[in-house]
Amino acid sequence: MSNEDTFISKAKKEIKKRIKNETKSLEQLKTEEEELINALKGYSDFDEELEKFLDESCKDFNLDKEKLPEYFKSNINEVYQNYSQIRKDALDEIIILKKYIEKIKKDSAASQKTLKFYRSQDMDSDFFDECIPLVEIIEEKLEIYQKNEDMTLDIIKKLEQIHKKLEKWE
Repeated sequence: MSNEDTFISKAKKEIKKRIKNETKSLEQLKTEEEELINALKGYSDFDEELEKFLDESCKDFNLDKEKLPEYFKSNINEVYQNYSQIRKDALDEIIILKKYIEKIKKDSAASQKTLKFYRSQDMDSDFFDECIPLVEIIEEKLEIYQKNEDMTLDIIKKLEQIHKKLEKWE
């Protein structure tokens, strides 16, 4: 076996290994995408319920929204504590999600470099055909990275809305 054959054989093995790793990574990204979809729905639903709770409490206790935290703190402290904790949790979650966006951007940049390399393989090369599935997997990953980043930004906006509604619930 010549040196060129050995090189091509090693390159093909490396591509197959890379396909396996990228496929595993893609599945993880899809799982994260589903989690983000569920989180966005959950936070949106909670935001709607929070708005209803605040409106109903204003009517029930004949108070303005600005007075509700003070009223609950004095009269129904457990509820006050719960909403105060939700406000703090929203801030903590925003910090975590911002770090997740940084990770997505870093991983996406690395995938773009990898994609550029494998996409640049000459059609006449001996392992061009092996690169095609890898390129497709990486392209799909890049699409999901973008979707996940967009959804994460939407979740952050929703959490900021929740936090703003509870900003006086210290």
